[in-house]
This record gives sequence, structure tokens and C-alpha cells, in this order.
Amino acid sequence: DALATEIPPYLLAFPNGSIDMSVINRKKWTQYQASIFFGRLAETSFDIDQLNSSVLQGFTCTSVQRMTSTRVQDLIRASRPRKDRAKVVLKEPQCILYLFTYFPIFTLMYYSNEDVQGDNCRSYFSTLGVADFTVASSILNKNSCYAKILSKENLAVLGNMACTLDSSYILTADPDILEKLKDCKDFSDSQVAAIETQMLSGKTQYGNPSTWTEETLKNLGVLPLYFTRNIWGQFKITTKGRFLKTFMPNLRETKTEKSKMKALFRECSAHKIKRGAGCTVGNITQVTVSDGSFPFGYDQVQFDLCLDIPVLKDSLSSICEKVDDTDFQKIILEKLNQVAFPSGVSDSKVQLLGSVSRAATLDDISKWSITKVDTLAALMKAEDGPWEAAKSKAIITKYLSTSGNSLGSTELNSIDSNVCSLDISTLKDITSDSIRYAKPLNVASCSSEQKRVLYETSKISFSSLRVFDTSFYNLLKSYLGKYPNICPSGYFKSVFLLGFT
Repeated sequence: DALATEIPPYLLAFPNGSIDMSVINRKKWTQYQASIFFGRLAETSFDIDQLNSSVLQGFTCTSVQRMTSTRVQDLIRASRPRKDRAKVVLKEPQCILYLFTYFPIFTLMYYSNEDVQGDNCRSYFSTLGVADFTVASSILNKNSCYAKILSKENLAVLGNMACTLDSSYILTADPDILEKLKDCKDFSDSQVAAIETQMLSGKTQYGNPSTWTEETLKNLGVLPLYFTRNIWGQFKITTKGRFLKTFMPNLRETKTEKSKMKALFRECSAHKIKRGAGCTVGNITQVTVSDGSFPFGYDQVQFDLCLDIPVLKDSLSSICEKVDDTDFQKIILEKLNQVAFPSGVSDSKVQLLGSVSRAATLDDISKWSITKVDTLAALMKAEDGPWEAAKSKAIITKYLSTSGNSLGSTELNSIDSNVCSLDISTLKDITSDSIRYAKPLNVASCSSEQKRVLYETSKISFSSLRVFDTSFYNLLKSYLGKYPNICPSGYFKSVFLLGFT
């Protein structure tokens, strides 16, 4: 069951037989996988209310085309929040009109000043505060109720809406607004600036900046991840170091975006680089690297002077995992390519680079051994950050230069959107079998010609599924682009058009 997410989506269209929903419902699926077989629910009498959350996330406009309106209503009702079940993740393209029809709570997002009377503000926010803003956050219509609800006694009803507040509302809200913002997943620069202004005012429960301690940082939840030097500058370096010993490991465990980790290290570290004769901070050892806050406390010069080659070789994996600063990463690569492994970096070592690889130059990459599919997969991990097109092309081309290597389904699953960095001639070598048994490729950054080549191959890959129009469309749509120059016929045409409205 744990390996279900690795099943090729093509096989989940069940072209050779019927679907057993009781078996399907016992497993965990990705949203894309679920969208492939979701339409087959129309052929079953399975109790919709018993569907697990990973199956329900396959609900899209196209996947319910052949279902009765009653069946669709049951599906929407089954997707409601429940305490004993994981959240059903819905996205904007997933039939918003159905949500508006059967769950009027979402229509509240459109309410303007004229729609909400002053006396009803509290109940308006209390009702809307439980909504899932990942569904339609971009359409939220802020009205005059916001100014009234931001008093201390009314903040409790904001719920998820706190994360949608822009800087002007955060600045004018009661200082307790910070407690509501702790649960947010991300902030804009202007929101961060407003949060910091509230903090520095001394009017929050955290008091005057001169009284802040390590405990203050701990009580702020995830907010320190977004702080700039305006806040970090209020703390002693020893206080920051103690806090980061636990904070940074927690961020790594939750797979925090590398861009955020880079920003955190930059903002909490000393601004000026101190140049001196030799290593003065302390030689980097395996014990140093094992510290949760590493490499905090080192600037670019000291990191270079204090990192010896033997330690880098022995602790390469740990060092690469913890170093997020681009300048530090360049130092690691320079030591690897020029000193540690002057004759070339082996596959086994390249696999350990992680996000450090993104700081490499084309010359660095030319010195790497990339002969194994595991090496290609390690270099292409999305969580380590995006690749520049020229660099991803160099890596994939280097892999393909090894006799026997090709862009099979395993390779395609690894490179995903980086396929757009390849030449047309290379794309034409991808077989229909490779696409058939691969996960959908993200071709958003591909040129029109690249998309057309991939589309023509994918059309052959899934041609046996034309009888199942919705499955055929769902498998093919990632290769279509937003407005493909094709003319689908029959029922597939109506499915196709609905998918882009």
C-alpha cells in the first residue's frame, strides 16, 4: 500500500478491466493519480461517504462528467472537513462552481461592503473563518468588516482568514494578531514588514525588544523563519545560536523550502565579513557539523579557512544537507573539484550534494561522474531548488552520454520540468512507452515546438484509452499546454473544453 503512489497513472485508467473501489480506497494516492480513476466511480455503487481523502482529491470537473448530479452532491458532501480524517485537498480548477452551488460558504468570499451590514460582521467572519482558503484565496473580497473585526475581542473569529490580511490590516490590528499569524504557511514581504513593525512597537505580549530572549523566539512559532535583520539584530549572537540549534533541525525535518532557509541564514547572520589571518572562529569538525545550528557563526571567509578537506570528505553528506547559503556552497564545490577530487567527483559523491549542486558552474558539472540513474535522480530533486536550463541540460546530456542510458520512464520521473532544457532531437528520442509509464511531465516552461513533440508522442502513448474519454484527457492534458492547436472530436471535445473553462 505504501508504494501505491509509484504506480504509473496510465495503469490506473484500468484499460483492461473494471475497478474495485474497496481495494482502491485502502491506499494512498497523489491528486493526479486519483483524477485518473475518479471518473470510474460512476460505474460503482460504492458508499461515497466512506472514500478516503486521497481518493476524494481526484474530484475535478472532467472526472465527474458522467455522474448524476446526486452523485456529485454526495462527493462534495463527503469532502467536508472531518475530525477523524485528513483534510481533502482541493484546488481552484476543481469545480469551484459546484462548491458555490452546494457550499454557499465559499460565496462569502465575494461579499462587498454592500453585502455585509456592520452588525453582521462578527457572524460573517465566524462563518468564513473555517473555509479552506487554498481553494479560492485569490478571489477573496476584503470589505469594511475587516477594520471592525481586528480589535482584540474579535480576533478569535478570524480563523484561517488571518493569513489573507495585507500589511495595512496587520499594522492597524490589535497586537494579538501575531498569535493568529503563527499558523500561516507563508508571507509576502509587506506582511513581514508589518509583523516586524508590530513586534518592534513593544506593544505585543513579547514586550520591548530590549527584554527579548531565546524564549521569545521559541514562543513566536514559525515567524522567526521570515524575520529580517530588523528583528534578528535585536538578539545577541549567543542567543540566536542556542535558538537555531533546535529551530533549524525542525525546519529541515518539515522540508522547508530551500529559498526560505537561505533567507533565514542570510538575515540572522552577521552582515559584515571579518577578514583575518587564518581560522579564528574554530576549525570545523564532525562535532561542529553535528550541531543543529551549523553553519551559523561562520561568515564566508571563516567558513573557507576553517573547513579542511579531510572533514569535507568524511562529512560531505551532513555538510551539504545543512549549508544553504550560496556563497558557502560555492566554497564546498571549489574544494571538492579542485582539491578533494581533482580528477573528478564520483557518482557516489555527486549523489550527496543536494542543494549545493545548484551553485555549480558548467565547468564544475563537467567534472562530475553522472553515469547512474540514481545520480541523475539525486541531482534533479525538486526540493533542492530549480536548475538553470543550461545546467540541467548539461547534467542530462552527460548522463545520456553513457552507453546504455536513455530517457526511460524512471529518468523522466526524475527530470520532470527539466525536460524543457533539452534539444528537440533529444525529445524525439523519447519513446511512447517511456511516457506511458512515467508520471506526468511539467512542460509549462517548454517552447511550443517542444510541447508539440512531447504531445505527439504522448498521444500515441495513451491512444488505447480513447474509449475512456476522461482518462485519456487527464493523462494527455499535461502535454497540451493551455490552448493547444488540436481539434478533439466527439465527447472528448466537450471534456477538453470544460477542462479549460
